[in-house]
Amino acid sequence: MSNRIIFILSLLGLIVTAFLAFEYIQTGPIVCPITGAGCELVRKSSYSKILGIDLPYFGILFYIAVATITIWLIQKSDKLVSGLRLLVSIIGFAFGVYLTFLEAFVIHAWCIWCLTSFIISGFIFLICIEEFRRKSI
Repeated sequence: MSNRIIFILSLLGLIVTAFLAFEYIQTGPIVCPITGAGCELVRKSSYSKILGIDLPYFGILFYIAVATITIWLIQKSDKLVSGLRLLVSIIGFAFGVYLTFLEAFVIHAWCIWCLTSFIISGFIFLICIEEFRRKSI
C-alpha cells in the first residue's frame, strides 16, 4: 500500500513541478494564488537556476525517478532498489529544506508551488523511511 501512496504522491509532485516549469517559461508573472507576488520573486532570484537550468526541471526529474523506482518496487520487492528510492527521497527532501530555507531567510518570499512540492517530497521521504525500516526488520 505504501508503494502506491508514494507513486500517487510522485505523480502529484510531477504535476506541481511541471506546472511550475511551464510558468517559468512564460513571459508574464507566475500564477500564485496564495502568496501573491512571492512566486515571481522566487523565480527572479539568483537561486532559481542551477547551471542555467530552472529548478522546476530538477523537481520533474526527482518525481519521475521516484515514480519509476516505485513501479519497479511494486512489481518486484528488492531491498537494494528500496534503498535507492530512500536515497533519492533523502536527496530530494534535503534539497527542498535548502530551498525553503532560502525562501525564508534569503529571498524573503514564499512560492506556494515550491512549498507544495516540498511538502509532497517530505511525505515521500517519511513513507520511504518507514517502508525501508519495515523491510529491514
